[in-house]
Amino acid sequence: MSDEIDWDNLANEAATQTDAEFNTTIASLTRMSIKEIDEFIKQSEITNANAIKVLKEINDAAASNTAKADAIANIDNGVSFLISLANRIV
Repeated sequence: MSDEIDWDNLANEAATQTDAEFNTTIASLTRMSIKEIDEFIKQSEITNANAIKVLKEINDAAASNTAKADAIANIDNGVSFLISLANRIV
């Protein structure tokens, strides 16, 4: 993921996008397919805006792993979404 991504803007847009539009946006930023993203969203029951918040925390190079974990734990369904992502790569 690029450091040039405006995560705050993506979070604001995610709140108004349809699920299909959101999945397409995330697919363009990652190596995941739209189908995989749709499955992650459904499994974790996370909102589009909160999924962006989780990805923003993961991408934050300045934050320690502990700070990232704490921030994600405070996002509704953030941990569930992160586990879904981890299951994809394990």
